[in-house]
Amino acid sequence: MSKVDPKLAKDIAKYGAVDFSACYNCGNCTAVCNLTEENASFPRMMIRYSMLGMKEEILSSKELWMCYHCGDCSTTCPRQADPGELMAGLRRYAIAHYEPSGITRLIFKSNPFSILLTLVLATILGFFLMTLKPEFIVSRWIFSWMPYAVIHLMGLIAFSFTGLTALLGIVSMGRSLNRKQNADNASKTKKPIIQSIGEVLTEVGTMGRYQKCSTDEGEYWSTKPNLVRPWFVHWSIMWGFIGLLVATILDFLFKDPATAIWLPSRILGTVSGLPLIYGTSMAMFYRLTKPTKTYETTKLADWLFLVFLWLAGLTGFWMEVAVSFNLNETLDQVIFMVHTIISMELVILFAFSKFAHAVYRPIALYFLARNRK
Repeated sequence: MSKVDPKLAKDIAKYGAVDFSACYNCGNCTAVCNLTEENASFPRMMIRYSMLGMKEEILSSKELWMCYHCGDCSTTCPRQADPGELMAGLRRYAIAHYEPSGITRLIFKSNPFSILLTLVLATILGFFLMTLKPEFIVSRWIFSWMPYAVIHLMGLIAFSFTGLTALLGIVSMGRSLNRKQNADNASKTKKPIIQSIGEVLTEVGTMGRYQKCSTDEGEYWSTKPNLVRPWFVHWSIMWGFIGLLVATILDFLFKDPATAIWLPSRILGTVSGLPLIYGTSMAMFYRLTKPTKTYETTKLADWLFLVFLWLAGLTGFWMEVAVSFNLNETLDQVIFMVHTIISMELVILFAFSKFAHAVYRPIALYFLARNRK
């Protein structure tokens, strides 16, 4: 039997969903959603869970991650209950509760804490980077009261903590979804694992489900070219980041330290950086211009994630030019520090930010595929 949390609705509101109490359960939101299907019906059920205080049902629902927040349900809601924003708020709520340390809850609930954490991390990472140049006065000052071995150990602890937290979050989510799926589909035959994984990879690679959003006649995006539609913007950001990550790994593994440029990683980085810059620029532009209801509300955590990705791409291109033309001015060194700090913050805060959806959504898609007929 599910436990009821009387304070759940108020807690969810702190994650950005403030209007869902206006819902009178008409079901219009589920009816207009192009992504709802037989074993994944939303957002009406998520609204009921939220209003009734059914916390465990929410955290064990794959439906949270089936939604791409196209806003069709919010636009057509007769009560202005904004079910799309509720789904977004519930995803923040779920990310915060899968993550065991409590840091994510503070990031999503408190803008001052989010800003403070970002600045403190940037300062600490900046000091660490200074230690790479022993000739700097700052480096000598740091080493005077903290040995290199201690600094190295602190770095290992920080990244290990991030990795362990992410792993615990994945395990927590997987167990919750698996428990609910087994209870709801005990007598059903599940699809083979390999086939299910194939469906997930296809969906993640093509954004096939996302392409179904806002395609009905008369909707804002239905007449727009694919290049500017939200699904393609999201696709560009995802593949741009993945490409840059692969380029960085290849550079680390195979590049000769004696050479300034290794063409395979350089070409892949350039090709990947362009869609990342394009996607993040378009996403920020939509949040500024608010072409549809989806973009009327943007949390600080969303802005920080987009701005960090955009800056990582932009400073990365700057560094490419600097390395290609053998530039080593003070400005180039500052840009290098900014690029490295931002990239490291993205990694360190992976499990504590919106970035975590990059792992949680594929897991939910896997459970959907396994139980789909």
